[in-house]
Amino acid sequence: MPTTTRFAERIGRVFLPEADLIDSSEDFTPNPEGPLPVPGIPGWPFEPRLPFKWPPAIEPNVPRICLTNLKEGCYSLRFTPKGSTIRATRYRGTLRVERHGGKLRFSGDLYTRRLFDDLLQTRVSLATYGRMLGGDAADDSDDPALDAGGTIPIYSRASYRSYLKGTSARLFSVVSLGSKCSFTLNFDEFVYNHPATGFSGSFNTAPTRSIRYVLRPTGTADSYSGEAYQGHTLLGTVAITWLSPFFRRAALQLHTLDGFEAPPAAVGTSTFASIFADAGWDVSFADGGTVALPAALAAVDPLLCWSHANLHTLMSSVPGYNPADLDSVWRVHLVSVPAELDCSRGVMFDSSLGADPNSVPREGSATFSRDGYPSTDTVHYDTAADQEQRNVPRAFLRSATHEVGHAFNQIHQGFELGSDNSIMTPTPSVANVLGTAGTFPDDINLGFNDTVKRHLRHLPDPAVRPGAMDFFGSAISAPEASDVAWPDTLALAVTSASDQVHLGEPVEVTFELKNTGEVAVPVPETLDLSSLTVRINVTEPGGRITFMRPARVESCPKLGLRELAPGKSVKGSATVYWGRDGFAFETPGRHLLEVIVLWDVGGVPVAASGTRDLFVNYPISRADNEVAALLLDPEVGKAIASGRAWLFEGAAARIKRAAGISRSHPANKAVAKVAVLQAPRPPKRSRSNRKAAGRSRGRKKG
Repeated sequence: MPTTTRFAERIGRVFLPEADLIDSSEDFTPNPEGPLPVPGIPGWPFEPRLPFKWPPAIEPNVPRICLTNLKEGCYSLRFTPKGSTIRATRYRGTLRVERHGGKLRFSGDLYTRRLFDDLLQTRVSLATYGRMLGGDAADDSDDPALDAGGTIPIYSRASYRSYLKGTSARLFSVVSLGSKCSFTLNFDEFVYNHPATGFSGSFNTAPTRSIRYVLRPTGTADSYSGEAYQGHTLLGTVAITWLSPFFRRAALQLHTLDGFEAPPAAVGTSTFASIFADAGWDVSFADGGTVALPAALAAVDPLLCWSHANLHTLMSSVPGYNPADLDSVWRVHLVSVPAELDCSRGVMFDSSLGADPNSVPREGSATFSRDGYPSTDTVHYDTAADQEQRNVPRAFLRSATHEVGHAFNQIHQGFELGSDNSIMTPTPSVANVLGTAGTFPDDINLGFNDTVKRHLRHLPDPAVRPGAMDFFGSAISAPEASDVAWPDTLALAVTSASDQVHLGEPVEVTFELKNTGEVAVPVPETLDLSSLTVRINVTEPGGRITFMRPARVESCPKLGLRELAPGKSVKGSATVYWGRDGFAFETPGRHLLEVIVLWDVGGVPVAASGTRDLFVNYPISRADNEVAALLLDPEVGKAIASGRAWLFEGAAARIKRAAGISRSHPANKAVAKVAVLQAPRPPKRSRSNRKAAGRSRGRKKG
């Protein structure tokens, strides 16, 4: 069995902090059948002293018991560090409180704010500025996103600071008569690691610090203020105000290709908005009507399967499309196009570099009205077998909502606790579940399960808001090393043309999974990176591991299994050069390249591993240095990894300059084989396909 050391790094696990349920009933509660045994109550127990006074004076320190009942939903959150001035950074955000009987789950997100910057942008009144100069540094009354009317605020992605994971709460307190009640919320704070460009960063696995909020009622209903501490150190002041029974808010915009069908607005009482409302999200839905096929897609046959790139082009053409809006609204664009049977019913297409030229992830999803439920998928489609989605409204709404769920970074439930009858389980698996107890499509559950509801409510903002973190797929639910089975009868061989690599040189790697045993073994049908079935990592001489995170991660991968007979094998290949986590070979010396194939059999994670030693040569000439300096650039890496280098103008220029230095250089020769610098000419649509599209547009909508 391969070593399990640093297994999470080697398989590219994505860590996201998420609040757990905490038992708030563990706080002290007086025993109703006995005395009040509370230590430390001010003025208690009362000890009479001579001489007595009669009538006795009313003792101001008689204790009273406080129990805070936090309302469920979203609160505005403001934190002002101690000693803040007008130019100092302060923080604002949201706090989410969820109740489960006697238990709580709460989490928050903080964003930076400088009042001086707001003044320069005329967002703070001169009156407020005057109060600040007068010393009222905690005044946030002109916060433009603070809306006491119940609107959940949204802040810019660049200003995101940290995630607050609720760890414990003390809602019970005993105070002196005349003192305000107080309660305590404890958090682990995880500061977000912003990338050099864009907004797809990361969180460290260990919290940055643990903090405590001590809060008291302000006199306004469901509004509290107090102090923030780290240990016994006062950090500053904090305030929360209840805003909404929802936890988050977003917007869903639908556009339908002209002449074709949209998903149903409602099935019974279920709508896009009601399905998300059940998960605690306030999602406003707008049907933008039809959109014409853009001129750039004139050669595309809409009745065939759509590429991710073409879907992105269609989304970019819809009225009002502007990715900059994502700093003020969490908007997802849903486009409905026809396609054909066996195109997977829909896709969250905005998850790959080649199909996402603006590098703004998770803006859009697509649903396919003329795709549907091929009987080759499963025998449990019942009356929907071989029907198109437009003719099966309940399943159509479920599938479309499923793709929108991917845009909010939710993954297939087979990667988490197992397939079930819920929105984020793939359609064939839902049918299989109903095959044992129910009928497809009548018994489809139009709702998210509890696991997805928890993610939607309590994952950090960048993980769920469109335009922030990349789609991470099954990397978030990657198994622990101790849970993985490593069959002794499966061998994974990794090969390359040479064991020598020049700086800046892409390496073509092949891998072959072979059954060396005497009985058949279930293995993946295909070995590919975009489904994360194959995971490649490289360890450099200093010991740093770089996971080759694919340029494209499929939101709805097809993960079929095949029986691999004894002596048989299945093969795959990949270009190892750059991944979303960095370059594979940017340091001279010995490197260890590892390929791990990871799949699931009956709920058990199974894996096989193979390695290849590669030596990255030291540069020995001026050409070596100049070529490496040009090619080891992130834009070049993206261009090669995407397979669509023409989309990255700066990268294309660098590749051409490197070739001008020495076309015979091994790095340039390898790049020339894999970098496509010119867009392929689109094929002309056949006359028969144009006629078929015209006939389809004339059909009555289903």
